[in-house]
Amino acid sequence: MQPPRTDPGQGRDWLSVLIDTRSSLIAGMTPEAMAAMLDQAQILHLRRPRQVLRQGEVARKGYLILKGRIEVSYIDVDGNRVLAHLAGPGEALGEVEQFSGRTCAATCTTLPDTTVMVFDAALILGHLPAALLLRNLAGIFHDRLIRDTRQQSVAMFYAAEDRVRIHLLAMTSPETPVVQLSQTELAGFAGCSRQTVNKTLSALRAEGIVQMGRGTVRVLDRARLEGIRPRPPEGLPGEDSRHVPPGADRAPPPDP
Repeated sequence: MQPPRTDPGQGRDWLSVLIDTRSSLIAGMTPEAMAAMLDQAQILHLRRPRQVLRQGEVARKGYLILKGRIEVSYIDVDGNRVLAHLAGPGEALGEVEQFSGRTCAATCTTLPDTTVMVFDAALILGHLPAALLLRNLAGIFHDRLIRDTRQQSVAMFYAAEDRVRIHLLAMTSPETPVVQLSQTELAGFAGCSRQTVNKTLSALRAEGIVQMGRGTVRVLDRARLEGIRPRPPEGLPGEDSRHVPPGADRAPPPDP
């Protein structure tokens, strides 16, 4: 897949933005090196959604998010589309493919009004020592392993309403309480129906925990959203409803 056309230059205008993202890919790079890298890089602003990486195709470039978000999705052998991650500022996509030479593991689509720094392996290596890059990539893989394991746990052990809440917490933070996401997309992440998402968000809105806008959700009370006790999925007993065999609650007979 050919990368979108971009215009080089104006790199220094984005230096403070790049520093503020605290990107894991370039951790340890000096501000001077960042400025030099941005002078050589291409900055791309996409007002409308666009696929920048496509599953199974060669990744000719990588993309470091300066502003906005990128949706990461995977299509299985039966054609089912899974929303795997919603990447935000500071995250890089396509870096694994850049340094491994492998094809794209997933499809990456920008959300509206997203700005990225376009890079390749040579650009990063030209401004970051290989030892630092190796450490940074290992850290990225570690964080993704934790994220994937956590998502697997959420999918297996939590009810649909709680999966909606947990993903909403993961997509926001105290600093960025608003997420630009449709109910259909949130349903894809939570692995449930859009009706379940609508019902859950409506209940949270009625309690003053979230505010719903056009294609956005704002978390108003993060502490209360975090404090809601998860329920086990239907059909799986929880601690308060676990099956107790008849007579198990009786005192044992005295020793003879």
